[in-house]
Amino acid sequence: MSDSVRVARLWDGRRFSRRNVLRSTAFFAIAAHGLAGCGISEAPREGSGEQGGRAVNQVDEPGLNFYNWTDYIAPDTISSFQAATGIKVTYDNFSSNDEMEAKIASGAAGYDLVVPSDNFLHRFLRAGLLRRLDHDLIPNLGNLERRFAEADYDPGNRFSVPWAWGTTGLAYSKSALGERIPGFSAFDLAAAQGRSMVLDEARDGLSIGLLALGHDPNTGDAKQIDDAAKYLLDLKKKLGQISSDVIEPLTSGQMVLAQAYSGDAFQARKANANVAYTIPKEGGLSYVDLLCVPKDAPHALNAHRFIDHILRPDVGAALSNAVRYGSPNAAAKTFIDKELLNDPLVYPPADVLARLPFIKDLGREAEARYADAWTKVKTG
Repeated sequence: MSDSVRVARLWDGRRFSRRNVLRSTAFFAIAAHGLAGCGISEAPREGSGEQGGRAVNQVDEPGLNFYNWTDYIAPDTISSFQAATGIKVTYDNFSSNDEMEAKIASGAAGYDLVVPSDNFLHRFLRAGLLRRLDHDLIPNLGNLERRFAEADYDPGNRFSVPWAWGTTGLAYSKSALGERIPGFSAFDLAAAQGRSMVLDEARDGLSIGLLALGHDPNTGDAKQIDDAAKYLLDLKKKLGQISSDVIEPLTSGQMVLAQAYSGDAFQARKANANVAYTIPKEGGLSYVDLLCVPKDAPHALNAHRFIDHILRPDVGAALSNAVRYGSPNAAAKTFIDKELLNDPLVYPPADVLARLPFIKDLGREAEARYADAWTKVKTG
């Protein structure tokens, strides 16, 4: 693995944003061309080619290569694992699912743990990129909340263990737009004109149009997706940016309204008390980022040891307290900051969660529709 494609980075004191750089648009081109760019256009059926059985280290050394989203870890997550196990962690970062997928699909990345989002898991499985987890090596798996042990994206946690989860909603300036905003119609407010943002992500961005029009954000219907694109093209006239970097624009006051991931919104709120976050009345999305072991992981056993470590109550709580996202670890709640734990925007009640579905993997054909629609929005 060359230095040009692999930069080891440990904690550097910067903010914990999950996705605080512009998301790559490579995924959309890949989806539209049947993943040909990754060499997996004829991907095997889900589950074929997966590695399983007892996890062992192919390389006899106390090492672990971890590939995670930028600034999405607690200050002591790695150091506590290294102290407990003697395993040295090389920690690298990516800024989009497609960037990470292309690296893993190349077969030469050498990573032992990666953190795809839930809607990408089935893409990875169709391509045979992951190994089945060895549950005997993860005794703390029982600490997970039932919602994440029985999730549709991976029932029984056969291939993944959740890292952190959150919602997609609206972050806004209270001084500019008031204490409460009405939902997506807030984009029409005079103070928001030219000073609002939509996430640079096809499924997230188009969900605004789908939800505003009363459609399922997981629809595969071509007309509904096209209608959502038209809605976004009209909305685009009122926006200041289409970007996934929302923290700085919100905290500086440059932007007063942004579609945002909840953890990013809470980071902005921590830096500037004028920032608020809400789940729109029209609804939003839930997402979870997942720890997975690539099929060719050189230190698969050590990867399982890290997964078990992060599922410890104290370690899971420290992660949640730092990144300000929800923890999937039920046993960690005793140690999570009460302010965070009692915030209904971080841990929404059941009736609100019902309006926040996970993004579903819709298959190549439907994802290509979203890719084409988003391209129209971005270029139109």
